[in-house]
Amino acid sequence: MATDAADTQFLRSLIPSVPPELAQGLRSICSSNPENEKFLENFVRLLTGAECTSDSSAPLRDQWSECQSRTIQVLSGLLTSFPNASDMANGTLKRVRDDTSSETTKRQRLSPQLSTVAGDEPAQFTLHAISTTSPVRKKVDISIRKSSITFTNPTSGSVEATVPMASLRRVFLLPTRGKTKAHWTVVLLSNDATEKSTSKGAASDSPQIIFGLDATTTAPLTITKQGGEKEVIAKGGPALPAIQSFLSNLPDSIKQHEPSTDIFKSSVNQFGSTVKSASTTGVPGVEAYRAAKVGSLWFLKEGLLWGESKPCEFWALEDLLNPSDGVRLSPGSGRMFSITLVRKDQDSEGAEEEEESMGIETELSMIDSRERDAIGDWIRKHQNMFGRRPGDAPIVEQPKAKPSLPSGPATIRSLMLDSDSEDEDFVGSSSSGEGSGSDNDSEDSDQEDEEAEGSDGDGNDDGDSDAEMDVEAEGELDPAHHPLLRSGAMPKLSKAVIEMAVGIVEDDLMGENEEDEDEDELDE
Repeated sequence: MATDAADTQFLRSLIPSVPPELAQGLRSICSSNPENEKFLENFVRLLTGAECTSDSSAPLRDQWSECQSRTIQVLSGLLTSFPNASDMANGTLKRVRDDTSSETTKRQRLSPQLSTVAGDEPAQFTLHAISTTSPVRKKVDISIRKSSITFTNPTSGSVEATVPMASLRRVFLLPTRGKTKAHWTVVLLSNDATEKSTSKGAASDSPQIIFGLDATTTAPLTITKQGGEKEVIAKGGPALPAIQSFLSNLPDSIKQHEPSTDIFKSSVNQFGSTVKSASTTGVPGVEAYRAAKVGSLWFLKEGLLWGESKPCEFWALEDLLNPSDGVRLSPGSGRMFSITLVRKDQDSEGAEEEEESMGIETELSMIDSRERDAIGDWIRKHQNMFGRRPGDAPIVEQPKAKPSLPSGPATIRSLMLDSDSEDEDFVGSSSSGEGSGSDNDSEDSDQEDEEAEGSDGDGNDDGDSDAEMDVEAEGELDPAHHPLLRSGAMPKLSKAVIEMAVGIVEDDLMGENEEDEDEDELDE
């Protein structure tokens, strides 16, 4: 390393403290090319808040302060995912006990540590003393900065959490359901779909911001605008203007959504002496359960949102599977029903598969049956946009093939032959697959006629047979006298085929009776 020691003091001071494997790798990288050592030195300085090296280029010097502030801000948010990160940053990391197997060892703290780095960016807008559900569950000051949204403790001023502005995609303004006072809820999402993993790392990759305010302030509400100008909304004043000012300071890259009763209105009266809503014209959502968790399902012109409580999830119209299967309602006419939302499987899109992707299903249950008609109307109005983006051509779905009807006179034998291939296992050994269908039908019908005539002629004389039939009519039928009850005698037929067969038999019987009456008249 032939570089000036003053310009490499951070890196060279750091190498003896890192694990030997990393130290050996760093030395190998630096010895291979002197420029590598300069690069690593500036990288360490960028992370630690120091100035760049004296021989750095002019463009790097010009961008150093701004980029360093953003880097430190991102790191401060990431450090909250590790239990000892803030203590390590402040130099107060406690010594780990040697006896880790001792029963008296304290459990590792699972909640994120507080970040004390607020960044150099000035706040563009701040809501003070706001009750927050996510990313922290406490009362904090919420500040919009150029590259992030920070949550600061109102008393100590320490930063409780930081969410990068670039990670946020959508914001929703919702009239909270089921509150004793009219209330507004604000939800900011980084991803439409919830993370499958519940690990801390996965949650930090897709942060959600959820906070709320009473529609009519119960205490003075303070807001701070850009430049430090403070404004106080007196007790009993509307909080909506402050919320709208907060939303107006968000960048245009974050799409803003607000449900409206012009798009959907609940059919259930959700107003009363103990329940209020910030929406005076009705509630544009319904109560629904996701598994065992209760929440609200909001219907918007852009899609559907389930939430108010963490984690929230949004189904955009273009992300639903297709017009026929994107949203399904459960059948039945009970007091409750469920709705199934089917999201496109992004992992399977573009892949060549033998079978079409069935999507990712989410069932929301325990919905009041009085909401069925209103939900059905919303589906019909927006169904043509399921699965396609605005401006794309409508999706043309292939109609499902209907079962072909048999040509010529339909018989039970023809229906059996047209049934599924698995029915071949139940065909009797006496049937012939090579013979003509018409010949077999003729022989069967002749044999049945002969048996019918024989039974008519001998029916009055065979008292024992009648007694056995009476006994069987009172109890269960004996398979010895009824071949169709024997194992394997009847093929597996669908309900539609059985109904068709019953109808054909009824028609044949009615036709035979009419022919018998005509023959009797001719004999006379």
